Amino acid sequence: MKKINIDPQDLKPIETDGINLLYVGTVLFALATFVLIYQPDFIDDQTQIIWLRITIMGTILGLIGLRIIKRRRKRLGL
Repeated sequence: MKKINIDPQDLKPIETDGINLLYVGTVLFALATFVLIYQPDFIDDQTQIIWLRITIMGTILGLIGLRIIKRRRKRLGL
């Protein structure tokens, strides 16, 4: 196997913060929450409350993440 020499000076960080992916994930969790609230027949009664909690927490964490990224962007002037 051939060894590759990489100079650490040539490496640059990725200049993205993933806010678009966070928007998509948060919206999908919010949609799943509304589906579980208004159409509870998709899953059985035993696991419905667990999935509802998971989707609510996913939405909340997504909103917190969006706030953090937006504050970071503002602070860095991006």
